[in-house]
Amino acid sequence: MSKWISKELFNDFQKEKKSEIENQSTYSGVRRSDIIWETPVKGTQDKPKIYEGRFLPDTNGGFYKKYSYHMFQSGDKWVFIICPKTYNFDNYCPFCSATSKLYQGSAADKKMAYNYKRKEKFVSNFFLVNDPRDAEREVENRVNGKVKLYEFPGKVEMKLKNEVTDTKEGYGYLIFDPGEEGHNFILKVLATKQDQNGNVWPDYSSSSFSRSSEALGTEAEIKRIMEERIDLDEYIKSLEKTDDEIVKALKAEMLWDLVKDEWNRYKNVAVKAVDEEDIDDTQWDDKEEDSDPEEAEAESEDEELDDDELLKELENL
Repeated sequence: MSKWISKELFNDFQKEKKSEIENQSTYSGVRRSDIIWETPVKGTQDKPKIYEGRFLPDTNGGFYKKYSYHMFQSGDKWVFIICPKTYNFDNYCPFCSATSKLYQGSAADKKMAYNYKRKEKFVSNFFLVNDPRDAEREVENRVNGKVKLYEFPGKVEMKLKNEVTDTKEGYGYLIFDPGEEGHNFILKVLATKQDQNGNVWPDYSSSSFSRSSEALGTEAEIKRIMEERIDLDEYIKSLEKTDDEIVKALKAEMLWDLVKDEWNRYKNVAVKAVDEEDIDDTQWDDKEEDSDPEEAEAESEDEELDDDELLKELENL
């Protein structure tokens, strides 16, 4: 070993890089716009925006996945953190813990807690039959005839669940079948009436699966379509942040002191310090919430609709 290089430090560095390679997701570094279907926009209360596609099983034979996340605005930035409870509800999550502690505090703490509460989203491979927005897209950016990942809220997931669990009337596995017995999903997005805060949310209640079945193409075309599918587990893994990034976000949001002892205990290692100078105060200022958190809690029926607006911001990260 060179006298200019510390063997011990290099060995540690080597182990670190090997670990990065082993844990790196297939989709790390891939632009979200390349694999995610852009969030469908809503129509009006009377006239929906209509989209059509076919849900497909993923490359491992699964169908769709649920993941949990924390997403909040910090200054002029949106911060997205995949929640460890995605994989096992017993896993420790510092943002879940901080949220719980804040909800036990003052009115200001409760208001702050609402920003960080855990949310849920579902994701599946989705073959686009008709996205009307294609008419306005450049040719290279059109999605019709392609497989994308569709991230959808619980209101849409209920539509799938009903078909899967209703053994008498439901289509069952046929909602995922690309062949001639498969059924397309007709996504109709209306707009709700304004709520007391002046917000209008997407309404998916009119969405349904097509009564008629049809193949997505010839055998060769279906084979090509199935080759475009994405591994859902790998995609969710690609959303993970490093420990250092999570600690930096906690510190920037003034949550670190609430959870640092738990973090060290669960991680069973000393957390690498994040230099205060690395935090850009102009982009991590506390966000002032306009709505009352108790009123927002009462509007839990619309929380998943609210997530659609958040995901639009996520697409731009």
